[in-house]
Amino acid sequence: MTDTMTSTVTRIHAIGGLRAWIVWFLAANCFFYAFFQRAALSVMVDPLMAAFDVGAAVTGNLAALYLYVYAVLQLPVGLLLDRWGPRILMAGGMALVGIGVMAFALSPNIWVAYAGRFLVGAGSAVGFISALTIASAWHPPSRFGLFSGLTMGYAMLGGFLAQGPLGGLIDQYGWRDPMLTSGIWGAVLALLIWLVVRDRPDGQRVERTGTQSLGTSLKQAMTRRQNWVLGFYGLLLSGPFLSYGLLWGVPHIMLMHGVDREVAGFSTSLMTVGFAFGGPVGGFLSDFFRRRKLPLMNAAFFSLLLWVVMLYGFEPTLLQRQIMIFLVGLFGGSMIVCLAAARELSPPSIGGAVTGFVNGMFVGGGALLQPAVGIVLDLSWDGTVSPETGIPVYSVADYQVALLVLPVCAGLGALLSLFIRESHCVPAGEDA
Repeated sequence: MTDTMTSTVTRIHAIGGLRAWIVWFLAANCFFYAFFQRAALSVMVDPLMAAFDVGAAVTGNLAALYLYVYAVLQLPVGLLLDRWGPRILMAGGMALVGIGVMAFALSPNIWVAYAGRFLVGAGSAVGFISALTIASAWHPPSRFGLFSGLTMGYAMLGGFLAQGPLGGLIDQYGWRDPMLTSGIWGAVLALLIWLVVRDRPDGQRVERTGTQSLGTSLKQAMTRRQNWVLGFYGLLLSGPFLSYGLLWGVPHIMLMHGVDREVAGFSTSLMTVGFAFGGPVGGFLSDFFRRRKLPLMNAAFFSLLLWVVMLYGFEPTLLQRQIMIFLVGLFGGSMIVCLAAARELSPPSIGGAVTGFVNGMFVGGGALLQPAVGIVLDLSWDGTVSPETGIPVYSVADYQVALLVLPVCAGLGALLSLFIRESHCVPAGEDA
């Protein structure tokens, strides 16, 4: 009895304390690192085309392969989190990412590059929902929306490093050496996770909150109507962000404004910077006012407005485009609240499965739009190639056609946001 009381007191005092912040920070670094790798290809579109002698469609698929694997694995990862706990998954996942990055950096052909990106996507799949699981175990439930935003916002800084700063390194050293160096990062992070992180404040493994099988958890997660509404909402809002901000924005800005890769990478990275602020602020305000639906509606409608104005409203200067790119991230950052809403509208016993399902669809937007934009670019291309590099040269008109899908998706997301059910930040019971 005394041991039980001591364990309970220890757990209560640990929740939300300094150790809790350290553990969450290491877990959040898994998603930070994963997002760095997700965004890295945005500043090497032309070098990859030249290295592997491919066009926009193949390059788009190479970038999106990460997202394909990531999205497909969200459901099994979510289910395994409910059984194995985040520590094992994060340590193994980060080691796998490091191996994949090194394989990609050393790839002699496109097929080895595909294999490397496959491993990177597979290992990265554990990052975000594991960090959220750590946050829910080590911090009070009332802060879950805030930590959802903080985790996403911190990862956006990884996206920032993978654009402007990485673009400068690639211009100076090429793309292989910087990527090879970044592979070591994964091994170090895997070791730190294993040594420091624990699933719960009392040091024990994660507890199963339900007795149902994996198949039953999966069925429950996929048969709840609101999970589909929130999942498609996330897909439609994240797709334009992942497509433009993390791949096609750099070559588009280089073409539109005649700037070098580092400046274009910095410009698109402002979207991730905006998200880095907008995610935590949106999560905090959502928790404070106990509203989930309104922030999601605002994120969708402001995103639609900004995409239309930035791409088709008028011809902006570079500074004006940079401001609008930042605002897309700032206002759109609140879209992350859909993950908190999904958990609150579902029984706790399938929390990991629900988060994995909705987050998988969230990432699926980029998996669909990154290659889709590349395919349309190739279809619109008039056959012109660069005499220096031999890679395809796409015109402003080509991009105008290919990027039309971005505001269309944002508009559909705004419409879908009207059908999201309000949870008032109150977790559902097992009988929900």
